[in-house]
Formats: sequence, C-alpha cells, structure tokens
Amino acid sequence: MAKKLAIIVSGAVSLGSYEAGVMYEIFHALDQHNQSADTMPEDRILVDVLTGASAGGMTAAILAQKLMFEADALKGAYSNSLYRPWVQEVNIIDLLKERPGDSPTKSILSSQFVEDISRRYLTARYQSHADPPTLRHAAADEKIWLGLAMSNLNGVDYKKDIWPSGKFVYTRFQDELRILIENTSENDTIDVWEPLRNAAVSCGAFPFAFRAVEVIRHKFEYDSPDLYSQILPTQHFLYTDGGVFQNQPIGMAKDLVDLIDPEHIDTKNRFYLFVSPWGKTSVSSSTLNADNADFLPFGSRLATAIYNQAGFQDWIMAENVNSRIDLFNKRAAELASILKKEAGSAELATSLGAASNLLLPILFLQAGGQDAVNKARERLKSQFAQEYNDLPSEVRNTWVDAILVLESAAEMGERDEMQILAISSDDSELAGSDLQAFCGFFDFKYRKHDYDVGRDKAQLFLLREDCPLGKINFSPETIDYIDHNLDNLKLENMDLSIRQDVYSRLKDRCLIVLGEAGANKLEAAAAFDFVIGPKLKGLLKL
Repeated sequence: MAKKLAIIVSGAVSLGSYEAGVMYEIFHALDQHNQSADTMPEDRILVDVLTGASAGGMTAAILAQKLMFEADALKGAYSNSLYRPWVQEVNIIDLLKERPGDSPTKSILSSQFVEDISRRYLTARYQSHADPPTLRHAAADEKIWLGLAMSNLNGVDYKKDIWPSGKFVYTRFQDELRILIENTSENDTIDVWEPLRNAAVSCGAFPFAFRAVEVIRHKFEYDSPDLYSQILPTQHFLYTDGGVFQNQPIGMAKDLVDLIDPEHIDTKNRFYLFVSPWGKTSVSSSTLNADNADFLPFGSRLATAIYNQAGFQDWIMAENVNSRIDLFNKRAAELASILKKEAGSAELATSLGAASNLLLPILFLQAGGQDAVNKARERLKSQFAQEYNDLPSEVRNTWVDAILVLESAAEMGERDEMQILAISSDDSELAGSDLQAFCGFFDFKYRKHDYDVGRDKAQLFLLREDCPLGKINFSPETIDYIDHNLDNLKLENMDLSIRQDVYSRLKDRCLIVLGEAGANKLEAAAAFDFVIGPKLKGLLKL
C-alpha cells in the first residue's frame, strides 16, 4: 500500500512565497519518485489531504485544483502556478492601488487585486466554452480532501444540556470549510471552484489589510447535534482571516484523515507534512511585570498571547494525544511481553479474559454493543499485527480484549499517533518577515529570495538519508543563487524609495478614510500631519 501524505500549509502573509517554494520542490520530487522505475508500488507517496490557513488557504486551494486536474501547472521552477501569484505578481504598489470595487473604509490594501489573482489561478480555467483538458498529478491520490481554516465574524451558536440549569449556549467563531475533490468532470467546473475561490480569499483576508468576505454556507455543513443556531439551506456569513483562530490547521488535517481511515488501519504509512515559514521558537517574555504593565505594553502582550495560543493549539493537541498513545502502546507491549512467558501466563490470561468479558459490554454499551466490540478487535489485530502474531495462539485474543479494555477506558479508540514532519524556517533566513511579514510585498527580490529558501529547505528535507518518507527517487533541480545578504532583512535596510512610496500611498488612503468619517480637508490634513503621519513614518523607519 502506498504511503499517504496530509499537507498542512500555515498562515504566512507575504511569506507565502516561502511556502510556494517548498510546495514546488515537494511535488516536483514526488512526481519523479512516483513514476520512477526504481520506486516500488508500496513506496509511492500520495497526497490525499490539504489544509491551509490564511495565505496557506489560497496555496492549498490552488494545489488541490492543479494536483487533480492541471498537473502541468505545477511544472517549471520559476513559472508554475504557485510561483507566479506569490512571487511574480503580488507587490505592495499594486496592493496599495485602489481599484473599482475597493473601499478605503473597509481595507488598507486592495482586496480587488487579490480577487483578480485568485480568479487567474482558480477560475480562469473555466472561462472558455470548451471543456478544459484534465491531467492528474502523479502525487495526487484518487481523491483529495481540501480544508480551509476560517473565522466566522457572525458566529454560530451551539448548546450543551447541563443539569440542573438547563441548556448552556455558546457562540463559535472558529469555522472551516471541508470539501472532497475527485478527479471527475463534475468536480472540474466553475460551479465548484467559484465558491472555493471565494472561500480561499476569505481565508486570507488579513484583518484591516483586506476587507471581510461574504461566503455562502449550507445547512448540511453544520451537522453537529449540539447546533443551536437555525441555519438556512443556504446562508451568508461574513469571514475574516482564518489564521485568527487556527493558523496551523493540523487538527483539521487529522479530522480529514479520520474520514479516510476511520479504523486507523494504515497509521504506519500515514504522514503529516507541516509547512510554515515560522519555526517553533519561543515568544515568552520576562520583561512584563506588574509595575510596567501599562495599557500599551499590556495590550500588545495580550494580543501576542492570544494569537500564539491560537496558532499553536493544534500542536498542543497533537503532542498530548501522541503522549497518551505512546503510553498506551507501552502498556500493550508490556502486557504482551508478560503473556509470552510460560510461567503463570495461562492463569493470567484466564483472569484477564474474565475481566474483559465483564467490562467490554459496559464500555461499549453506548457505542454499538457487540458489533462495535468485534469491529474494534479486528482493528487492534491489524494495528498490532506483529505483537499479535508473536503471541502464543491460546492467549492472542485475550491480549486483544485486555488492551481493548485499556483503550476504551481511556477513550483512545478514536485516536491514533500522528507522524508529523515539518519544513519550516525562521526570521534569520528570510527577507520578508519584518513588519508582521508584510515586507516581502515590498520588492520582487525579497519574495524570490524567500521562495528559493523554501526550495532549498525542501530539497534538504527530501535528500536526508533518515527522511521518514524513505528514499525519494528524484533529481533535484538547480536553485538560483541565494543572496544571504537578504537574510533577516530589516525594514530600515530596505529600499528607501519603496518605503517612501508606501508612505505616500498610505497617506492618500488615510485622508480618504478621514474624509469619509466626516473630517473636512483641513481637519484631515492636520490629523494626519500631527498624529497619524509621525507614527506611520516611525513604522516604516523613515
């Protein structure tokens, strides 16, 4: 059976260029590997899950479409359908240029410019009357689950029945869109990809930089038994950047994998690849204390705490689950080792069997009864096939029942260990990470630098002899020269004329906003010159 890969693409702002470089190399290598005569069928690597947040949501959506229908669009290191939007086309000048449909009171940057790019790479394919040709990528599984992290500003209500006070209602703003993409003509249409394009744009609608986006959702997408809101068959919700609540959607990828393999039969061949320009570095602070926690430093630190806790909550979940599974596996192995010993094993097996026969009906009373017990037994026999077959035949099934009791009592039946791999970087290697990662938009050479860093990181990952994916049969392409003078580039060292142009365009935007807020030209100019302008110059290091 081929190895399966779920890819998680984090939020990144302009550092989406880094992620584009990583993704190009991954799929360039897997394309060669899966078609190589030296690759055994069981060593092929197929992608069946893609999740993304913020900038990563747009990347995941483009990848899903190209992998399933337009494989050639991912070819060419400096011409593919990730390089062009993330490196070649996006730039701060166009982002600051107001277009028809933009509103300076709703966003600082041009949302319409982003809309235009999304249409070029997701729906332009369907503009011709002729059916577009289809070509599935060698690294694409027959079906791909696409998941987008989203932030629903309207919110959806859920309830819990609590004794004795009755129902407890809470509003959930973290949201997501999940869709199964199949290699069929029905899935390769404007009717499928226009809503996905719009959702991907909403997923990356960074607050204040881009306007919030209305997305049509459907009643069947909200199937929780705890749902309290009355959802219409089709309903509009307003969304902003998905990274606000889930910037690294590892948990969503795990949920989608569980839909593919609910019995966790193929856990050993399942891998999760996390792609992010941000390494897991500390953001702790020892400088804030009760004496200096004035409004500004306190507010800044609170925002940092909330954002980073949201960003890493899925890592915390994965680490906790993996720790519990490690302990369960250890106990199962210890019990197997004891039962292998001849002395006393028959007596112990009899005792364990009696206890299991009493406990399993109780533990599975609400989970399907005997049929569920039998199904769980078969799953464990498959998951622990080596340990099961190594045991004497007379105690094998007793051992399975005993560890099933342990698993069920600990509520571990729906959990399996996640083999998470990562291709990440940090500020010291990237050019566009300053100014909350918006600086990459300032110059093509910054984005190109970060794209090539991503390519380099991915090649090093794929060429490692100890890569958990195994030996990848591919020939790496040459990467353009990387100018390491751009590593860890700070705003004050960037081109002065670009920063001045950004300042000028932001000034125009501010004056328009102040005017629409009711200020006359003189009042708006004074407010900018004496209050906003100096802060903006400080921000841009002018």
